[in-house]
Amino acid sequence: MKKLGIALIALVLSACASSPATWKGMSERDIAAWKEIGFNAEQAQAWKGAGFNAEQSSAWAKQGFNLDSAQSWKNQSFNPEEAKSWKMSGFDLETAVESRDQGLTPVKVE
Repeated sequence: MKKLGIALIALVLSACASSPATWKGMSERDIAAWKEIGFNAEQAQAWKGAGFNAEQSSAWAKQGFNLDSAQSWKNQSFNPEEAKSWKMSGFDLETAVESRDQGLTPVKVE
């Protein structure tokens, strides 16, 4: 019986850990902003947890960046438009940083 009780507790705890993200901790205004840009609660919580607000997240997503790549480029002081320009010109982040530090800019692709 003791093993059954432990198994039941473990099952309940694992179910709680895999629960989908909620809007918890966000104001109604914030929730509306995230929903307006098409993000669900899980996406909003992830981007918010990484230090982005809804407006910033939308800008990065519109330029084709997921959370991980947006965070990497942002951490190197690129804005979404700059980052896209570098990527569209064939640069990876490391090369873009090196080139920018040398005073270079990417060639604009139309």
